[in-house]
Amino acid sequence: MEGKQKIIDDIIASADATAERIVEQAVAEVQSALDELKSSLASAHTASAEKYRADAQATYDGQVKLGELEAGKIMLKARQACVSAVYDGVRERILSAPDKEYLALLQKLIVGACENGDEVIAAQADEKRVTAAWVKKVGESAKRKLTLSKTRGEFAGGVILRNAKYDRDLTVDEIVSELKERTVGETVAKLGL
Repeated sequence: MEGKQKIIDDIIASADATAERIVEQAVAEVQSALDELKSSLASAHTASAEKYRADAQATYDGQVKLGELEAGKIMLKARQACVSAVYDGVRERILSAPDKEYLALLQKLIVGACENGDEVIAAQADEKRVTAAWVKKVGESAKRKLTLSKTRGEFAGGVILRNAKYDRDLTVDEIVSELKERTVGETVAKLGL
């Protein structure tokens, strides 16, 4: 029996050793799989974090660009408002000028543009300033026959010269508009815009 027991003990010891090797090998394989999974997860996490960082940066850059565009539009509106305020001021200064200055300006414009036989259409607001006598005096200085129209214009100030061929717009709004067209670049530069 002793020989039998020894064989049984040898078989059990061999089985235990084999089982221990199988368990060690399985533990090593599990550890290797775990290490590989951890490495894969770490790589995925890093890639994911980089993607989210890149996406966040792209979103941030887009928002900054959008903000810059909006700020640019606001600045453009502000610049335009400043420039408009300058020319609105010029318009108001002309319209509110004392009669002597205002009529001198109109006379200069009319003399430079009138033709013989022109009818002068004055602004309704200038009824007391631009009279038939004044128009006759301007015509004499221009050596042209001018008449004051009985019809008054629906514009803020200035005149329109009318003849059979065409009208010449010498209204204050037109004068300021032409001035703005010629000088807006200089105005912007002087304003530091």
